[in-house]
Amino acid sequence: MSNYGWLKTFLMFVLAFAMQSSVGDWLKILDVGPDFVVIFLVSVSLRYGAATGCFWGFLAGFTLDVYAPVEWLGANAIAMTIVGFAVGQLEEHFLTINLPPKIGVLGLAFFVNDMFYFLITGLEKDVVTTLFVTRTVPECIYTVVIGGILFYLTSGKKSNV
Repeated sequence: MSNYGWLKTFLMFVLAFAMQSSVGDWLKILDVGPDFVVIFLVSVSLRYGAATGCFWGFLAGFTLDVYAPVEWLGANAIAMTIVGFAVGQLEEHFLTINLPPKIGVLGLAFFVNDMFYFLITGLEKDVVTTLFVTRTVPECIYTVVIGGILFYLTSGKKSNV
């Protein structure tokens, strides 16, 4: 990645957190909103690969952990690092991923991130089940819809004319 690429990715990182804390709150429906940080991580990992996905996943998770309860410190960093690596592996093994599979990867990445987070934090089974039904599924659907729109708008379609 060039110096310009790092700067552009850093600005996207800052924008994702700014949108998460401002626009994300405005877009909430029944206390469920999109996760712009996961959208950023999937986008960067698919574009630049596993090593870059790990780096930005750790940085994003660590930044989220700053605002998490102290007893769960590091849970977001581990979960997002795993997601960044796994999604980056897809980029390295499949040369191009079109829009529908990219949206599917986003949904799967969201679920994997939440499941690793729940596993690392050691929540009880009934609490995880409740959170999965009331938070993870609706937030995943919302994130996939918003992420799909963003992926479509940034896909850079070429005209056949």
